[in-house]
Amino acid sequence: MISLSLNPETESLRRDLELWLKDNQPPRLSEKVSLEEFIEVSRAWQAKLASGSWVGVHWPEEYGGRGLSIVEEAVVQEVLAGAGSPQLINIFGLTMVGPVLIKHGNDQQKKRFLPKILTAEEVWCQGFSEPEAGSDLASLKSTAVKSGNDSWVVDGQKVWTSFAQVAEWCFMLARTDPKAAKHKGLSYFLVPMSSEGISVRPLMQISGDKEFNEVFFDSVAVPQENMVGAPGEGWKIAISTLMYERVVLTFARHLQSESALRDIEQVLGERGASDGQRARFGMLRAKSMALRALALSHLVQYKDGAHPGPEGSMDKLLWSEVFQEINEFGLELLGPDAVYCGGTDAWADGLFQHRYLYSRGRTIAAGTSEIQRGIIAQRVIGLPR
Repeated sequence: MISLSLNPETESLRRDLELWLKDNQPPRLSEKVSLEEFIEVSRAWQAKLASGSWVGVHWPEEYGGRGLSIVEEAVVQEVLAGAGSPQLINIFGLTMVGPVLIKHGNDQQKKRFLPKILTAEEVWCQGFSEPEAGSDLASLKSTAVKSGNDSWVVDGQKVWTSFAQVAEWCFMLARTDPKAAKHKGLSYFLVPMSSEGISVRPLMQISGDKEFNEVFFDSVAVPQENMVGAPGEGWKIAISTLMYERVVLTFARHLQSESALRDIEQVLGERGASDGQRARFGMLRAKSMALRALALSHLVQYKDGAHPGPEGSMDKLLWSEVFQEINEFGLELLGPDAVYCGGTDAWADGLFQHRYLYSRGRTIAAGTSEIQRGIIAQRVIGLPR
């Protein structure tokens, strides 16, 4: 049994945001909005939220946050989702780069980058995965070679890089010591996407979305000041990044499940669902609520300065697989009406089909289900390799 109780300060924050949103209504975007419109609207909306200090609330006050915990960050995400807020364009900056720079960056890096992450003046993309280094990230082949005393030259290729075509910056891993063990020869860089030698090729996804890209680095000069930590510390910092991704970003993803369940509930009401269909819907809603409770119980552990750990793999694994179940049920429930073929008969312009196709990648992104199970077995349960 998971028992959760949020303190009065956290509930007060929830009420304050709800009041703020009454005077600052979020923009409305369909899930099939064009990438161009999404970028424009989401940048402006994040800037407005930042003006009210409603982004990065778990960041220290000295860096533009409110000095609260990840629990309060999760509550803000819940309230925004309930108000119909679109996803924030700088979600990688807010949930990964920012916390990593606060923990591992130097004073100059914090001063330079953190304010513009909050306001979405500078959007970030993630340069981790490569064609032959996805789940086995430490086998990546991109290299960074020292050039004089004050710069590095980066060569290589990244793939599945979300929003690379619009991002101003990329946080990436490159191999700086080819003789070291694969986990120990990596370094962590912050690279301007406007750098000479970077080329971006968009990738069309099965869902029709276009935010994925291949990114090529051809003798890209990166200043020494843009390395986070010391040479060879990239793996440690990358793991810190992924912990935040699997905990904070995954909690935000739970809100996608809630949106899908609301739409399924509408269909059940419109179409006179059978007892079996209602029972299945009840089970899916119960699973979703239990997983959100589990995720929030993990967030509560990170109060008082603690940082996310391997338990985030439980959140990511379970959410992604249940999210697929939810969307598969939605597709089955509508039958042929779920499919969009350019006509007028598809329910909500083929929204359920889009969600189903999108959900297929959720058990791959941020580490496959197989990788998550390995982390849980070894680092949470303590099983031997």
